[in-house]
Amino acid sequence: MLPVVEHSLRYNRSLDGLRGIAVTLVVLFHIWPEYFSFGYVGVDIFFVLSGYLISKIIITKSQTQSFSIVEFYRNRVRRIFPAMLIVVITIFLAGYLFLFPWELEQLALHIKSSLLFFQNFRLAGEAGYWDEAGQLKPLLHFWSLSIEEQFYFVWPFVVMLLAAMRVNYLAGLAVIAGVLILLPQLLHIDGFYNSLSRFWELAFGGLIYAVEKDARYLPSAVKFKYPVLLFFVGSVALCTGNTDYSAVKTFLVVLATGLLILYFAVRDDSRLFTSAPLVFLGLVSFPLYLWHYVLISYSHIFGISVTAYGVVIIAVAVILSYLIYRYVEIYTRKQNSIKFALLLVAISISITMLAHFVSAQKGLPQRAFYKPDKGFEEQFIRTEPYDDKALNILQAVIGYKPPNDYFRATSDDLSKKFIVLIGDSHAHAAYSGFAKVFKDDGYETLLLANSSCPPYVGGATGTTKNKAMECEAKIKSIYQMIDKMPNIKKVIFVARGPSYIKDRGFGFVDGGGKPYRMKMIDCFSDLKKKCDPKDLYGAIEKTFALFGQKKIKLYYLLENPELGFNVKNCLSRPFGIFPKECKVAYSAYIARQKGYRQTIASMSERYPGVTILDPEPLFCDGKFCDAVIDGKMLYADDDHLSVEGAIKQAQMFRNRITDH
Repeated sequence: MLPVVEHSLRYNRSLDGLRGIAVTLVVLFHIWPEYFSFGYVGVDIFFVLSGYLISKIIITKSQTQSFSIVEFYRNRVRRIFPAMLIVVITIFLAGYLFLFPWELEQLALHIKSSLLFFQNFRLAGEAGYWDEAGQLKPLLHFWSLSIEEQFYFVWPFVVMLLAAMRVNYLAGLAVIAGVLILLPQLLHIDGFYNSLSRFWELAFGGLIYAVEKDARYLPSAVKFKYPVLLFFVGSVALCTGNTDYSAVKTFLVVLATGLLILYFAVRDDSRLFTSAPLVFLGLVSFPLYLWHYVLISYSHIFGISVTAYGVVIIAVAVILSYLIYRYVEIYTRKQNSIKFALLLVAISISITMLAHFVSAQKGLPQRAFYKPDKGFEEQFIRTEPYDDKALNILQAVIGYKPPNDYFRATSDDLSKKFIVLIGDSHAHAAYSGFAKVFKDDGYETLLLANSSCPPYVGGATGTTKNKAMECEAKIKSIYQMIDKMPNIKKVIFVARGPSYIKDRGFGFVDGGGKPYRMKMIDCFSDLKKKCDPKDLYGAIEKTFALFGQKKIKLYYLLENPELGFNVKNCLSRPFGIFPKECKVAYSAYIARQKGYRQTIASMSERYPGVTILDPEPLFCDGKFCDAVIDGKMLYADDDHLSVEGAIKQAQMFRNRITDH
């Protein structure tokens, strides 16, 4: 069905088969992560392949005095830019037509950073790759393309320098790859997105070609076929269940991929890797990689279940990729003119400038076909994480700025009566409501909270040991404030309880059903200990007991109903597409929270100083739990309350807390 494009080197079908496996792993991971949690390593396989092939081109041509840096970058442009520009233009047009201004503003920023190839650095300051927020970013997957292009900017000069210095390629590339492996550990930089944490994978691909080139080492490296295949499969399987970047597991995948490439260099006889389906997927792998996540992300944005329509998404992505390869790439990769490459670069720059304009205009809210509902839109704006009044209190009481993520206050006058709000990001979301209501009743409010780190006594949690230790320090600072701050009589504890005890999230937009990520700190110290998320109940009980000893009244606020869908779809999108009822079935809500609610209620009976606050009657009627009540949007996202929702919740509990 597909002609093979002209290559600079001898064509090896097995390498396209390996590409086919890599892109299949990535696509399956993004659509069904609960079943293919190891699939993200497909990107690492791509990195090794890219480093191998690029190094082979540079070294082979350099030895025949035919390497040209201009030709090299011309080839990279005609290889990458056509498919990339088609996908980006399509995304941009769809965003202009259907996205809300704040979504289009973010998309424009990501288009700019993607076309300038620094998307990985932009994403490093935003949500993590495994976080649910990433599903709403159509260009999230461009992080890997940015790293590859950054590598291409420097690698030809590195290889040419080795040649000019007459350094043996095998020795030189081994040293460079080794240094790049150690560099992230020494610099303590982001392991996933930072280029310096990933360049070693591409450099390792170059080292693999150096081994292939030196016939003395090649036979022994690929002597055993089945052990190499088993090692490759095992290294991929070892990554099952990962929710954070692991340098050790990544190294094993990279090493196994390198050995497999060496085997293919000697014997191109693998029926699996040269099979027609895998070679087909390998040939269309680049546009398929670009298209698949765009379709997935827009499905999430429009409230379409990706898991339910996964097969449709794959089919559409494959068809689009085939069309681009067959009718665009086959043509563009035959164009040897520098002017053609410069034209593609000029188009890319023009789109980048347009994206900059759109982001500067805050996502074009003045579009003629877009009718904003400002009352709703304002509820999606999260309040600031901290303010000067809270900082003044912290400096006065403990003398330093603690590591907590959220601290806000309505006053810095310590002579006034304060109610302290502690918890996780849900406490931050609830703060604006309690602050307004308590102010009217003569109380000031202080917020001390952490992101994904509820301050349970002895209950520090995290996805890694370092993160659990950071959580422990944050919890310690909160209780230090409570101990030293004068005249605290009441504390409200707000946290998203079920997500720490039952599973990761609720609904497809929130990672519902995905493996539990958080572990209590003791689980990292004692590897033999069998850890259970329900162990956190013990920490909750210790928290209840502690406040009884302090004789401080504790109000424990149960979790508000989680929606499990993109709450922004409660608004009418341009052209009225994909409308959604903004409610969740009560049966689904109670099925997730029933065990948690019953345990907390039973536990609180043993501690008279603890009062349970249940927000269920505000949101639920026995059949449904609503996100919109009396025309008011009560949620900022699928589980955090909006300002309006926080105010309604605070009004509900006003009399019970302030005794008015």
